[in-house]
Amino acid sequence: MMKRVFFVCVFVLAAAQAAAGPWTAGFADGGRAWLFEPGGGRFYSLGVNTVNGGQEHPEGKGYYWKDFYGSEGEWAADVGTRLKGWGFNTRGGWSDATADLRLPIIPEIDLGRNARLHWFDPFAPEALAVTVATARRVTEKYQGNPDVMGYFTDNEVGWWNAPLFSWYLSNEWAIYTKRVLWRLLHDHYKGRWDWLTADFVPGEGLGSFEDLKRGGAKLKLRPGGHGIKVVSAFTRLCAGKYYELVQAALHKVQPGALVVGDRLPLYYNQDAVLAARGKVDVLSTNYNVDEADGWVAPYYFEGLQRLIDAPVLITEFFFAANENRSGNVNNGHLMHVQTQAQRARGAAAAQANFAAFPNVVGAHWFQYYDEPTGGRGDGEDFNMGLVDIDNRPYEGLVEAMAAVNARAGAVHAAARFEPVPDPAAAVRLRRLAKPADCGDNSLLDWPDKAATRLLGFATKKPYVPFGDVHAAWSPEGLSFFNLAGNYADLFLLDYQGEFPLSETYQIHVILEVGGKTRHFAVHLLPRPHSRYAGRFELEPRLYEVGPDGGYTRLESKGLLQALDKPLPHVAVELFLPARLLGVEALAAGDRIGARVFATTFYRELTMTYDGGPVSFLARDADTRLPRTLVLGE
Repeated sequence: MMKRVFFVCVFVLAAAQAAAGPWTAGFADGGRAWLFEPGGGRFYSLGVNTVNGGQEHPEGKGYYWKDFYGSEGEWAADVGTRLKGWGFNTRGGWSDATADLRLPIIPEIDLGRNARLHWFDPFAPEALAVTVATARRVTEKYQGNPDVMGYFTDNEVGWWNAPLFSWYLSNEWAIYTKRVLWRLLHDHYKGRWDWLTADFVPGEGLGSFEDLKRGGAKLKLRPGGHGIKVVSAFTRLCAGKYYELVQAALHKVQPGALVVGDRLPLYYNQDAVLAARGKVDVLSTNYNVDEADGWVAPYYFEGLQRLIDAPVLITEFFFAANENRSGNVNNGHLMHVQTQAQRARGAAAAQANFAAFPNVVGAHWFQYYDEPTGGRGDGEDFNMGLVDIDNRPYEGLVEAMAAVNARAGAVHAAARFEPVPDPAAAVRLRRLAKPADCGDNSLLDWPDKAATRLLGFATKKPYVPFGDVHAAWSPEGLSFFNLAGNYADLFLLDYQGEFPLSETYQIHVILEVGGKTRHFAVHLLPRPHSRYAGRFELEPRLYEVGPDGGYTRLESKGLLQALDKPLPHVAVELFLPARLLGVEALAAGDRIGARVFATTFYRELTMTYDGGPVSFLARDADTRLPRTLVLGE
């Protein structure tokens, strides 16, 4: 009898939700973003990925529901109770859709991958019909499920601009997307081959636009040219077609379901985000927390707010610890710390930081259980779970998450972005107890990162700053760090010998101290990775730039480090000792004129901090308008 009553209740609840309408998303109360439940209630999504029963492991070294429960219903009831008790309210990607869990769900359906929209031919005439048919097939099992909020159309579509460009250029003329690229190149350069070759080095045997129609055509960037702008324009065309197709298909087969994007992979391409305008209800992005203390770089979410007028859902974040019960070794660059206590503190801090961004509508933890001992099928081996492979919760972690989840909605209700100060106003720099350590592969010696961030960087519209710069002082000198995102295909450049300085990621700091101006430049030079074949690592170099633009390389040991993060993640820390600034020591009350510029690989984007127009050449940097930094206590 109880079972029949339960199913009647579920049916009544489903009917009530259907009558109340679909889930929606938007902005309310002072520009803060929210999800809205059927019926209109505000909802901040606190999710967990991979809420499923796992799979049988031949040696019992992975999580599998049958090892702990007598039935799937028993498993679902217990897991649902646990998650709610820890303050979670949503099932994220790759979760079981059973009603027994009694939590809203956003399935990941791989629509673009299954419809072959990536690396095939999204501009083909049949692409829409194929996408609609695929959408009908991959959403069929969710039809009528009242727990479904919407759909992730794919996972970790990076919109890596140069590989898209090179792939489609090398295709045969029969591929419609190749024709779109050819037309873009022809029109951008107005049919002038000499204009194209100022930006690109053609492959062997290519001497005209007609030759570019051939299969196997290749173009490489010419150092000093501006070909990356055309590469980026093609990225926007491809991304725009993808978002157009998946939106149309889902609206056709699942009207009312939220289109929740493609879970961008810890980084976003600005042209792809611009292309998604009006085509997603929620923009979804995974995120690798920036530092072990749970710091989250604000530029990432401020930039999304300016690029696209859509709420943002963080679809993966996690902390792992080397000290764990599943034997995970944490074999990669993703966030991991030493102890479970550090893990709990960092994860809770990150969750609170996410909620404090006004355009963020939730954050989903990856994942419910640890990866198997020895790693999953692709070799990844991380302590990502709320529970271990033996179904035992990590008590410190879930207690910390329960506490922060309980207040996440209130934190979000008060969220705001920091206002940009008047460029003419003096900026007070915080004092560090001692200079930042530029050899520890960490930023933990910056205890109050929010107070050291330089606000007011600008980039040419429609683009936005691609990173944050922080600054502080001590009597011994000035400390800086830059967190940024910059994907670059470093094989795309045509060069011999050392990678040209003009094409590197670079940070320029121009300081007026004691009536003298000093211009320092940090360049990140790619070199073959010392551990991974076919990959690059970044070698940071420090230079002083003379009034004539000439470079003098400086010894940088102890003054400069690039943290061990692979592209597209950039993390650079710099210490400029007082002696390099021409003084014996710095003191509270000192006033320093400062100009700061950062430029991505291939000079694709530049962001400036000086109150002047957004442009940059090293040779004219000393003529810019400075900001005034005042050294405070």
